[in-house]
Amino acid sequence: MIHKPKHPGRLVKSLCLEPLNLSVTEAAKALKVSRPTLSKLLNGRINISPEMAIRISVVFRTSDKLWVDLQAGYDLWKAQQKKNKLHLKPLAIPKEAA
Repeated sequence: MIHKPKHPGRLVKSLCLEPLNLSVTEAAKALKVSRPTLSKLLNGRINISPEMAIRISVVFRTSDKLWVDLQAGYDLWKAQQKKNKLHLKPLAIPKEAA
C-alpha cells in the first residue's frame, strides 16, 4: 500500500515559499489571492484548482501541469481509501464477448 501523499498545498509551502523565505502574506499578494485562501491551501484545507495551478506556475516558474497532476494523484489516493465502502463488484463478462 502506498503511504499517504502530502497535500499539494503543503508542497507549495515547502518548495515555493520556504526557499524564497516568503511569508504567506507576500506570496498571496504575488499570486493575487487573499491571504486566507492561500493559508487554507498551504494547510491542505482546499485543493489546487486549475486556475491556482496557473497562478503558482507563473509566479514560481514551475509547471501548471505538475500542480494539477499532484492534486489529481492526491484526490485519487483519498478516493482509493474509501473504495471498499462502495461495495462494488465487477460485472461478469460472457465468454463469447471476451
